[in-house]
Amino acid sequence: MIVNFLSSHPYAATTQRTYSEILTRFLSENPTPKTLSARDLIQWIQRGNYSNARQCLMLACIVKFLRFQYGANHAALGAKIKRSAGKLQRAITKKQLDQLLATFDRHTPKGARDLAIASLLIQSGFRAAEVCRLKQADTDTERGRAQVIVKGGQWRIGIFSADTAAHIEHWKRYRETLTPQRGYLFVSLKHKYTGNGLTPEGLNRIIAKWGTRIGIKLSPHDFRRGYATQAVENGGPDTLIMYGGGWSSQNSFNRYTLTANLDKLMQYLPSTEIND
Repeated sequence: MIVNFLSSHPYAATTQRTYSEILTRFLSENPTPKTLSARDLIQWIQRGNYSNARQCLMLACIVKFLRFQYGANHAALGAKIKRSAGKLQRAITKKQLDQLLATFDRHTPKGARDLAIASLLIQSGFRAAEVCRLKQADTDTERGRAQVIVKGGQWRIGIFSADTAAHIEHWKRYRETLTPQRGYLFVSLKHKYTGNGLTPEGLNRIIAKWGTRIGIKLSPHDFRRGYATQAVENGGPDTLIMYGGGWSSQNSFNRYTLTANLDKLMQYLPSTEIND
């Protein structure tokens, strides 16, 4: 059932893995899903120690599966879980970014690759999976453009500066000696003769190690938030930043730029200075 469901939808590889994990557990603990009510489904999801975001993801996945498997009249399709606002999330700051970029040894294949990845992440707003599936043929360093299939299955163009273009070209000189010249732009150095692209899980581990080097927690999505936050701090208009990062919803974009807006608010706070 799970294979048929996933094969019938154009989900990205990472989404397929996540949905497969959710549905495997769901079906193992609910052997008769056809008779499940909306209340039963919500109670099952909420029994686990999951965050609100995870609960909403699980519900969306299972509802899609039940609709596909049993039709639009399944009793559980009306299940709702209220999405709550999460806590303030991390975004890499300008100071942290400067510290990080200075740690890469661009005279080694790994250092050259990682410098190019970090530079592209902060300027394009691409997600981890998008950077991993980026092809050399879709990366134009002369114009500072990269095209890739993004979340939702659509093509998006990310832009980058001449400095980042130089970092990418520098990495490509190493890449040409390690792997076939066609294919993924960023490859695993553990499989240097196959041309295998990095996986999102592998990139997560790589970036976590970057963070350890400069004494912070770091993930690929910290760069996407950093892109939005630093672009706002640099005075960019919301509509242009949203276009560049692929946000279609103002509410979604606002969650990414909350840190920058809170910092802007500081200048308007009432004074608490003590006058002697």
